[in-house]
Amino acid sequence: MAAVTEISKPQISAVRHEGKEFPEVVKIAVLISNKGTGSNLQALIDAKKERKLPKIEIGLVLSDQPDAKGLERAINHDIPYDVIPFQKGENRDFYSSNIALRLNQEGVGICVMAGWARILSEPYFRLFKGVTINVHPGLLPEVDKSPYLFPDGSKASWNQGLMTEKAVANFLGGNWAGSTVHVATLNADSGPVIERTLVPVLPSDTVAILYDRMKPEEHKALVRALQYPKRIFDIAGRVNDSND
Repeated sequence: MAAVTEISKPQISAVRHEGKEFPEVVKIAVLISNKGTGSNLQALIDAKKERKLPKIEIGLVLSDQPDAKGLERAINHDIPYDVIPFQKGENRDFYSSNIALRLNQEGVGICVMAGWARILSEPYFRLFKGVTINVHPGLLPEVDKSPYLFPDGSKASWNQGLMTEKAVANFLGGNWAGSTVHVATLNADSGPVIERTLVPVLPSDTVAILYDRMKPEEHKALVRALQYPKRIFDIAGRVNDSND
């Protein structure tokens, strides 16, 4: 996967627009694909019911595939949903623009990539007026690229550009595994860290067993991140300011 050398500047107009105060409740959209089960979405739905996420509203679930299991979760909980399929041969920039415009149309402040399996290109990040966050099965370094170190002092696997199964497999044979909730940028699986998770790796682990251990911690990390939406904008904004 080609890397973009410059971190894109996340759009933060929702924070600073005309000097308005930060909204009490931020509308979020959850982007899903048909590769997963929609468990991150369900974790957010459950957290809302348990009143753990009073500062967000799940305003839209958006999929690139009509058979995504997460759509059933949206339907079952009366959450608005939409499907914007990627057509064979479709221009990726055109598709990325359509996603951004759809989110803007709904007034989305935070877009959550939770099992979203499609890389969005530059027009998305330029046009979307909110901040996008991603859940990645790897330990992202800090913005200065200094590696994250496990408790035993070993360097954590970034797993940049790897899909879930390959990323999880990369942890096998070590002592630790983990995931990152981060601000998404043009550079895939890169950007400012919001939350990290850590779980032990056992000698008997398989990809499936290890990921079953990682997943609940991912859910908790995503909920923690969205408990304080302003913090997400502040993290994105600091990167914006440092690149001005």
